[in-house]
Amino acid sequence: MKKYIIIVALAALALSGCSKDFLEEAPKQSQSDVLTLSTFEGLDAATAGAYGPLASNNWYGADFILSNEMQTMNGKRWTNLSQYISGRYTDEYAVHYTQTGTKPLWGTAYYVILSVNSVLEHLDDAGIEATDQQKNNLKAECLFLRALAHFDLVRTYAQPYNNTLTAESAKLGVPVILTVDAEAKPKRATLVETFAQIEQDLLDAEAAIDPAYVRSGGNNDASKVSIYAIQALLSRVYLYMEKWQEAADYATKVINSGKYTMWTAAQVADGDDCVWREDTRKGGEVIFEVWTNQTQSYGTGNENVWAMTTYLGYGDCGASADLLNLYEAGDARKTLVQSDPDGNGLFTMKYFGKGVGSIDANNIIILRLSEMYLNRAEALLHPGVTVTGASAVTDLATIANNRGATPLSATLANVYLEQAKEFAWEAHLWFDLARTGRPMTRTDVSGTSIPTNIPAGDYRWAMPIANRELTVNPNLIQNDGYNN
Repeated sequence: MKKYIIIVALAALALSGCSKDFLEEAPKQSQSDVLTLSTFEGLDAATAGAYGPLASNNWYGADFILSNEMQTMNGKRWTNLSQYISGRYTDEYAVHYTQTGTKPLWGTAYYVILSVNSVLEHLDDAGIEATDQQKNNLKAECLFLRALAHFDLVRTYAQPYNNTLTAESAKLGVPVILTVDAEAKPKRATLVETFAQIEQDLLDAEAAIDPAYVRSGGNNDASKVSIYAIQALLSRVYLYMEKWQEAADYATKVINSGKYTMWTAAQVADGDDCVWREDTRKGGEVIFEVWTNQTQSYGTGNENVWAMTTYLGYGDCGASADLLNLYEAGDARKTLVQSDPDGNGLFTMKYFGKGVGSIDANNIIILRLSEMYLNRAEALLHPGVTVTGASAVTDLATIANNRGATPLSATLANVYLEQAKEFAWEAHLWFDLARTGRPMTRTDVSGTSIPTNIPAGDYRWAMPIANRELTVNPNLIQNDGYNN
């Protein structure tokens, strides 16, 4: 198992520690396969441990959200405020990356991929005492996590799925790793191959899982894979692939399940009872999230998403006037963009903490119901897409009416606007701009070197692969624009 990806991933995760998410278990690849993966209980614990790195500061615990938001019109570094200039996220704000200074997701995501691959390869071993459905439930969890990891990797390190660029690297995705004994120095799969595997993993997960299954123990159900999380991620993936009917159909499955309810304007508005500060979810929109608190070593510390986005912490990742100006008076979402107590810099309130420590924590939402309505609205505006009883007009109105906003007419431009308003600071905008071929434009910037326009087709939509990966694996092709 001493493949290059495992070595790099373990080195990266050694800096972050081990998960204590559902069970008091670390991801089990740190132990002997013979001891860990020879029983169903061991496989179950290994699967639980594989969730942990999602909360890493390299992933949803900080960087995946913060870097993507700071690259867009949502983010701003308030350099006029001395307490908010520790130097973090400077390159992200400038969208300036190099082979030695790039996003840290690679090692962490591949660690999860290889962790779940180990479980998948042992589920059918002789001596594993469990029912077929128990095994299939673990299989579904592992396939979902593998799909999510590949999906976040390809969105980060590759150009959009349907780009028309001519550079060789523009048609490449990421290495697709499906076994523990994968090729030691794998090549990057094509974008088509990468997305096809993500799709297949999710379809297989949907077919395998018991619709009633939710992992037992630990935290709220929204932090665990369910059939609805699988279907919701499929809807998003199909949106990226421009499979519009499928995107609409899977969004409808989640909406029609009746499992989730839209938050009201009163629940969304900032305050002590704001849903963004809930510890354990009490119904509502959240389909899948990363649950964290200060007892976990993943995602904790002075550089988590709370510390970076609040004036109570470092505050390097501020919000912009461009974002605030999207909202009309009375829109509850406008209360989630506020100034510091001195009335200077703006900050998002989505990560103001849930009150569990002086260095606070947040549950990081990955999938929620409002996205399903907006996915379906976008899909329905493409020729030939139909869903019985649904329309883009009513889906847009569902969002607006529950936010205290004016419903918009059914155009793609208005869907994009509603997505920008709804998902600000949830790591959507950068990827949505990329997949729809729109430029990133902003006016409220600090510093003359900060780009105000990144056009469609620019090399910066794909981040560079780290030099250390290229060194150990000469089969990797660097993204265009980063070879010097």
